Amino acid sequence: MGRLRKDRELHWRGVLRRQTQSGMNVAEFCRRESISGPSFYSWRRKLKERDARSQQANQQPQAVSAGQLLPVMIESSGLPDPMRILMPQGMSLEVPSSIDPSALTDLLRAFCETHLC
Repeated sequence: MGRLRKDRELHWRGVLRRQTQSGMNVAEFCRRESISGPSFYSWRRKLKERDARSQQANQQPQAVSAGQLLPVMIESSGLPDPMRILMPQGMSLEVPSSIDPSALTDLLRAFCETHLC
């Protein structure tokens, strides 16, 4: 997003926040702030839609391309076996902690290909 567009979005987010905090209805607030009512409603709708799309994108698993590295978290229970690997979408794998690194790489690749992680 361009800098000017981002500045405009931040400005209107501030306007919407001030209106909510003011306790005034939209018409009173717009009159006091010398803001066009249609512009206020247009930006409120636009930002609501943008936030909904952003939230939806964050909730949907993203497609993974071959060779793409993904973050994983490895939990250590203090015990030598098994090692539990938490995958990005909440799935997990348990493998012996003595697993060969190349075998682990192959296992993770196969797991991600079949589970779209």
